[in-house]
Amino acid sequence: MKKFPAILALITSIVCFSHSAHAQKDLPVNDASTGAFVELCKNPNDEQGRSFCFGFGEGIYQSYLANLSPNTKRSICFTNKGETRNEILQKFLVWSAANPQFNQESAAKTLMRFFRQGYPCK
Repeated sequence: MKKFPAILALITSIVCFSHSAHAQKDLPVNDASTGAFVELCKNPNDEQGRSFCFGFGEGIYQSYLANLSPNTKRSICFTNKGETRNEILQKFLVWSAANPQFNQESAAKTLMRFFRQGYPCK
């Protein structure tokens, strides 16, 4: 039962993205690559694009939490509770610019890599 809200949030994010992506960018409809995600997220004046980026990132993280076995140690820990979504997104954009080798991988996979490297559990 714990997985249902996370899955619902992820589906909602994807549905919202498919509508706003057509209105915002000339990105390929089926492009879920890191490069396409970064392009959508890097414009601070694109409110719809940024909203999608926040929702997508949250959905990826919530899906990670929902799929953790109760006996599995977490590998991602957001310990700074005062850090905003925008600050995390800015760190991701800087990280992705320094790691262009992941641009062709799925955005979800790359976000998980970033979360594990940038927010490891101690």
